Amino acid sequence: MLPFVLLLLPLQLTRSAPPVKPALETLDLSDHAVVLSADDGYHSIYENVYPLLKRYRMTMTLALISGCITTGRPSYGPSNRFLNESEIREMMDSCGIEIASHSVTHVRLTQHSNERVWHEVADSKHTLESLFGTEVITFVYPYGYMDGRVREIVRRAGYKLARKVGPGTPNLWVDPYRIPEVELRIQARLPDIMNHIRRNKTTVILLHRIVPSPRVFTEWSVDDFASLMDWMHRRRVKVVTLAELYREWWRERLDRALVQATRGSIPIWLFEDVDIDATRTPHSR
Repeated sequence: MLPFVLLLLPLQLTRSAPPVKPALETLDLSDHAVVLSADDGYHSIYENVYPLLKRYRMTMTLALISGCITTGRPSYGPSNRFLNESEIREMMDSCGIEIASHSVTHVRLTQHSNERVWHEVADSKHTLESLFGTEVITFVYPYGYMDGRVREIVRRAGYKLARKVGPGTPNLWVDPYRIPEVELRIQARLPDIMNHIRRNKTTVILLHRIVPSPRVFTEWSVDDFASLMDWMHRRRVKVVTLAELYREWWRERLDRALVQATRGSIPIWLFEDVDIDATRTPHSR
């Protein structure tokens, strides 16, 4: 009997072994969306972010200070090099990045007159559209400074959405002109950014300079950024632009409108963004 018992023992152990639970890192996040939103247009984007975008076939929203492209320096006079027109075009062609406006000279808009704010907001849009042959529908407030007056000027200038500086849950139904973000500052920890993406279906990540050795508060490690990109790729996170978020929101609005129309009601909110004066459409008044 002894040999028979010995033969059965491994089989019994195999049956009683507990099932292996999947590790957290194997979870699929393909229903989560991330926007990489880069402010200012520093050259480190071309050096350290662009190669990773190409490697993982991802995209981003690039908020440009239009004056930096035409004259080279914004109002706050940093010493860092900025992207030039050819580098921006290359990223557009290779990765389909979205061009957003970050004003003409990067001033605190709430501290200036309506005329100056209009110049910073509208002229930057026109300049970027002329340079790159693409519609610019996203505005990013310099330093995050904005109020109701500034938001209304942004809307009347033709922008469809705007990103602020500050935390929150992105929700274009609530306010498309105050989209929140999570920022990659020098003290931001990679595990915290990953956890934020896990917990939220949509995450807007603000970045300025991605460099090998961060020294100032607006810089983040290129090694950590590469790890984040690889992690999102393996988790199958959908990386989109702010403009793509807007288009998806509009598709949802139209779907709701069709549902309401089949029930015999006309959704007035569907047309509430139309500004007759801004479109220069002839009318009887």
